[in-house]
Amino acid sequence: MICRAGVLALALVSAAFVVPPWGAARAFEVEDDRGLTFTFEQPPHRIISLAPNITELLFAVGAGPQVVAVSEYSDYPADALALPRIANALGVDFERVLGLQPDLVIAWLSGNGRRVIERLERLGITVFATEPRRFADVERLLQVFGEITGDPREGLIQASQLREQVAGLRERYASRALKSVFYLLSQRPLMTINGDHMISELVSLCGGENVFDDYRLLAPTVSIEDVMNRDADVILISSALPNVDQVREKWLRLKDLKAAKHEHIYVIDADLVNRQTPRLVQGAAQVCRLIDRARAG
Repeated sequence: MICRAGVLALALVSAAFVVPPWGAARAFEVEDDRGLTFTFEQPPHRIISLAPNITELLFAVGAGPQVVAVSEYSDYPADALALPRIANALGVDFERVLGLQPDLVIAWLSGNGRRVIERLERLGITVFATEPRRFADVERLLQVFGEITGDPREGLIQASQLREQVAGLRERYASRALKSVFYLLSQRPLMTINGDHMISELVSLCGGENVFDDYRLLAPTVSIEDVMNRDADVILISSALPNVDQVREKWLRLKDLKAAKHEHIYVIDADLVNRQTPRLVQGAAQVCRLIDRARAG
């Protein structure tokens, strides 16, 4: 049984926090990223994930067998490909969700939206909402998902490994020359990311500086004039863009840009940097290597 109560401030789970196994008689309380408190008296047996990063996090803590449906593009790990798809960019198939009789749905707050979450709740479904923005949030969710799904120790192990890997990269690149970076999220419309976005922290980890970190919106629309004025040393392009190689070639022709002049324009694996999962470390390593190329000349 899962109960929800009250609105409280979001609390991070400490890395040193050790919990007893589910075999012990206890109820586990945790807050989602809306600040709502949930009490889990036992692990949920039928979980639906509404975002690819959530799917990956659940599998990372060993909860794959409890997941009964996922969203479109939940393609990692391979076992997730066999699960029914009940959500995509257009919305959620509420009828199918009800038919699967989940005892927990885990949603992405900004990706799925509050309206979808609230409608699921009106249908009597328990929804745990997440909104990871930093590496620390991914660590926290690994611990929380481990707790919720019945293997708290595995959650702690996965979070600890991620923390150590991030710390290693931060130490390695901390003293290197700062390089400015423009991340191309979308070509039409021309969109990037601000300083609150996970990718901005990733760039910072590598000794880079997001040239649009001061914008208010998480994924702002910008003009080509804005990009020219900020003139980044490196341009990183999301591999999720249609015809991404052609997009790169177009930017390389803009020789008034430093990044184009020195050919420091690169395509980045979107799955490794756009998804808030342990694989962010792989994405960070890729970004760090590319920024290092700009340092080399």
